[in-house]
Amino acid sequence: MTDIRFPFDVEKLFQKCKENDSLPRNDFKKQAVLLRLLDDFKDRIYSEEEIGGIIREHFSDAVLIRREFVNFGYMRRDPRAGEYQVVKRALTEEDIKNNTLLRRHAKELITR
Repeated sequence: MTDIRFPFDVEKLFQKCKENDSLPRNDFKKQAVLLRLLDDFKDRIYSEEEIGGIIREHFSDAVLIRREFVNFGYMRRDPRAGEYQVVKRALTEEDIKNNTLLRRHAKELITR
């Protein structure tokens, strides 16, 4: 599996999203923002409150972003304990291949 390199300045996009307090609609760009935000997390188990606190340093909607982390497979959630753990720190070609929206959004950006 080959990790994806984004064809744009991730930090610039992240800062713009932070200023607008929103994630990109384009799922491929959203991956870049989520991965950049994951840089703030260490490889350990976090409580829901800890996750929310770290996310809120950048974005107000911690619930949405926490859900996106789990939905895209970057974090695993233990619903009984209310704990989260980072399980993946890269977007791969396989991820794009297996997700129709990601595949379409990535194609639109990479072929420009």
